[in-house]
Amino acid sequence: MEDEDEDNTIKHSKVFYNGLTQQLLDFYKSIINDCISVLGHPDCNFAFLALGSLSRKEVTAYSDLEWAILFDPLDKPVDHIKMQLRMIAYYMHLKVLNIGETLLNCLDIPVLTDYNKHLPPDMKDNDFYDKATTRGISFDGTQPWASKTAIGRKTGVDPNKPPKLELIMNVDEMSKFQYTDESIKEGYHLSDVLMTSTLITGEFALWKEYNEKVHSILSSPSTTNPDVTIGRERAIKTLKKDLEKYSENPLSSESFTQKMHTKHDIYRFATITINILKLMHGCTSFAPLHVLEELQGKGILPEGATKDLQIMVCSVINLRHMVYGRYKQQKEFISFLPSDSQDDETTEVMPVRSFTAILRFFNTFIPWCEFLQSNLNVSGTWTYDKRYIEGNNEVKAQLYNNIFFFKRALYTYHKELNTLQNLEEGEQELEIASIQNAIGLLYESQGSDALQHHYDSLRIMKKNNDESRVSMSLNNISLVYESMGDLAKALEYQQEGLKMDRLIHKDNPHPDVATSLSNIGVVYESMGDLAKALEYQQESLKMDRLIHKDSPHPSIATSLSNIGLVYESMGDLAKALEYQQEGLKMKRLIHKDNPHPSVATSLNNIGAMYKNMGDLAKALEYQQESLKMKRVIHKDNPHPSVATSLNNIGAMYKNMGDLAKALEYQQESLTMSRLIHKDNPHPSVATSLNNIGLLYESMGDLAKALEYQQEGLTMKRLIHKDNPHPSVATSLGNIGLVYKSMGDLTKALEYQQESLKMERLIHKDNPHPSVATSLNNIGLLYKNMGDLAKALEYQQESLTMSRLIHKDNPHPSVATSLNNIGLLYESMGDLAKALEYQQEGLTMYRLIHKDNPNPSIATLLSNIGLVYESMGDLAKTLEYQQESLTMKRLIHKDNPHPSVATSLGNIGLVYKSMGDLTKALEYQQESLKMERLIHKDNPHPSVATSLNNIGLLYESMGDLAKALEYQQEGLTMKRLIHKDNPHPSVATSLNNIGLLYESMGDLAKALEYQQEGLTMKRLIHKDNPHPSVATSLGNIGLVYKSMGDLTKALEYQQESLKMERLIHKDSPRPSVAASLCNIGVTHEEMGKHKEALSHYFEALNIAHQYRGDSHPDYITALELIDKCKE
Repeated sequence: MEDEDEDNTIKHSKVFYNGLTQQLLDFYKSIINDCISVLGHPDCNFAFLALGSLSRKEVTAYSDLEWAILFDPLDKPVDHIKMQLRMIAYYMHLKVLNIGETLLNCLDIPVLTDYNKHLPPDMKDNDFYDKATTRGISFDGTQPWASKTAIGRKTGVDPNKPPKLELIMNVDEMSKFQYTDESIKEGYHLSDVLMTSTLITGEFALWKEYNEKVHSILSSPSTTNPDVTIGRERAIKTLKKDLEKYSENPLSSESFTQKMHTKHDIYRFATITINILKLMHGCTSFAPLHVLEELQGKGILPEGATKDLQIMVCSVINLRHMVYGRYKQQKEFISFLPSDSQDDETTEVMPVRSFTAILRFFNTFIPWCEFLQSNLNVSGTWTYDKRYIEGNNEVKAQLYNNIFFFKRALYTYHKELNTLQNLEEGEQELEIASIQNAIGLLYESQGSDALQHHYDSLRIMKKNNDESRVSMSLNNISLVYESMGDLAKALEYQQEGLKMDRLIHKDNPHPDVATSLSNIGVVYESMGDLAKALEYQQESLKMDRLIHKDSPHPSIATSLSNIGLVYESMGDLAKALEYQQEGLKMKRLIHKDNPHPSVATSLNNIGAMYKNMGDLAKALEYQQESLKMKRVIHKDNPHPSVATSLNNIGAMYKNMGDLAKALEYQQESLTMSRLIHKDNPHPSVATSLNNIGLLYESMGDLAKALEYQQEGLTMKRLIHKDNPHPSVATSLGNIGLVYKSMGDLTKALEYQQESLKMERLIHKDNPHPSVATSLNNIGLLYKNMGDLAKALEYQQESLTMSRLIHKDNPHPSVATSLNNIGLLYESMGDLAKALEYQQEGLTMYRLIHKDNPNPSIATLLSNIGLVYESMGDLAKTLEYQQESLTMKRLIHKDNPHPSVATSLGNIGLVYKSMGDLTKALEYQQESLKMERLIHKDNPHPSVATSLNNIGLLYESMGDLAKALEYQQEGLTMKRLIHKDNPHPSVATSLNNIGLLYESMGDLAKALEYQQEGLTMKRLIHKDNPHPSVATSLGNIGLVYKSMGDLTKALEYQQESLKMERLIHKDSPRPSVAASLCNIGVTHEEMGKHKEALSHYFEALNIAHQYRGDSHPDYITALELIDKCKE
């Protein structure tokens, strides 16, 4: 705030407080006068007094009324007078109750207050609290214990106190509470309440007499210490008591990271301290703003200090006005953190982030509390400071940081840094280092380059020989390098830090050494050196146990968790789960039933473990428990760890096949991350964008997928600049996968290769899981492009690297590579090799997951089934496909899931190959039904594939009209998905419809669709030879043959054969044998029997090489030879 703003705040606040106070006094006066008009004027002089916030002009429009009645009996019987006043008080209570803003539990209704007495003794009390009534104008407290109303009473717990305490008294009776003995007996709170009063209605002279007597008593010498006044004595005792209570939960910058109670945490102590000044210095003003002006007028309080304290008071009173006014009732809980709540009235905690005056309050409140604490035992005159405003920008910056005002925090840190750097060189050097470190950590939290600040801090620490802080700076620098992806540098600094820790602590086990060992283990894990990672983590755990013995300790629990993560990376999920559960058990021993971030982290980790083990229900259970705990900790406040949990649960729902639910969680995670980081690029926002992109890809919305992935990549490049970074490489790879799904294989290869190049820049020649993954992805891409030799080269390099990393240990990534190479050999026609790799992959997965059903095992079973199908062993094929389906159903229960739908479709295809078309149709339709349950009315590639398969089935059944209907619906859906972009699946549908029209005898239509399919495939694959292009050429040749144009037919068939040979070289392949047979038939129809036989014999030789003389392909070639010879 500027000076002028502060002056205006004080001025306008005074006007508002005065106006509202007078309005409420007039309101209560009208109620009392109405009561008197009905019941009659009492036979005495009286004054109805307002106490508490109304008398101090701190009242809000929704505050309780604290009040009392003074009377002068005028020689009438006192009991009679009290009864008259009591009746007016009762009537007034009824009128206030009729306003409808009094909570039911404040009414001393026996059935509610005595409820617990009627419960069985072993049952926990179930106290009634009214949550429905909007609390506003009402009387203070809960009957029968309220003691600040005219007919109030107090508890009978203390036998020394009378059971009743009606505040219907004469001047002497009411003023006696200011004397020390009575004040102690009744409690300072009541004495302080009765100290300040204002007249609602009645005799002004009576109230004036009371007020003067109160201040006379307070300014008289204490009976226990004549050197001080009663007021000062009470002020010091009250201050001691309140400071003790305040110290139990002091206000700090961390307080603002959680929900706060407006009255208890902010308002109460700040305003009480001004009341204490009134007592100490014998002020007669009522309102705190006026008390401060009176102190300034007496020359006690400097002008600057007066203004600071007035701003402090205005800030907290105005905050209450804002909160109550927004809720339109008494509700206290607020938060200064960002919120995504759209409706303040329905939330438990009101977001008040816009109330930036709280920052000015904090900057006065902290030094003011320090002053009070330091003067608590000063018996003489207090010397007040000229100003009460925090001069240390570091304190301010901590507050800004904690409530996510990152830019303001950075500005304030830099301001403090400049101040310190402009001082003469001296002791402030360590402060400069501390600020540099804080700036570095703040930049790091925002994903920015923090290195220079940490280096500056390290230089100063080294200069001052502050070894422990040097170690801390080395660790911070290492963490920055780790976040930048420069793991070699990260390791170098961690090892230097460990070396220094060992120099400091010698051979003694120490927490700093254990932490350094653990940090090095984390770096080795990131580098893919899991054996080294495990070694350091276990050494860290061993040291922690030496330090803490058998006592449960957070650092031991963390080490157990870290070892669990290493075992997870090693693929030993049983061991990993064992360590994670031991870590969780210890954390629960430490924190009992209290929610704690570290417990939530362990729950999250165990959830991830169950996910990898294939137990998705268990995984979701742990992830949701983790999220629930984080929300208990952070309430409605957005927090990075809550955003992470939302993201993880989204990923879980994706794995479970519930993509709508997954998207809901992922978008909530993204929204929260953006609330925290605003428009600043941040890794967590970029990760959310990336994950939503992956989800849209699974949903078949490839345009949306690409949009999110590219936005994520752009953000990561803003963060990491031109520096190679693992997360940038991941985004490049993901975009490559989207382009692959879109059918743009050239673009896909470009991004995948850029990703691999960056991974190799990061990891150098060191084998690393992410490099192996990139190699695998490029291999799969070359397979799709038809370059099987290139594909095999990359896949084998990926497998070699995975084996270098994991040695002889079974690991999912090794098993995945084995599976992929098996699929590749199947495409190459080497079915024996394909089966060998697939079975080795299956064996490894079973070693990893034991007898537990797992998605990876189910996938391998299905793939082996497909190999047996290619080998012609349909019985074996069906056996494996059904085992795969059974396992998937064990995993996903009755929930529809894409992988279950895929298995149903695969079994349908097997039954089709076996000739059982009815059974085949049953499975295919069940598959389609499940796909539609999953994807609703959204067009999706898997739905389109199911439609295509059913179309092919109806064609085999001879129902060509039905077949055409399904094929065209499949084509329409694919075009909705891929728009005008050429895509392999669209080209396949065009080809299938072309074949269908050929079967229907519509050769013109058949040729049109086949040529459109060929044109699209050539757009996709350019001039590169590809099996699907060769297939289209062959199909067009067959159409021309059916049309009687044998020359044209032969031309296309020969071009098809030429391409097949370019692709497969000298490898015996069924597609080559089929092309040779087709050309032979065309030659035969042209009357060229010699050429026909030559092609048939070559086909026979190839079929014999890859399938032997009992296979249908061999028999077909033999039959063609016999027929031609006739």
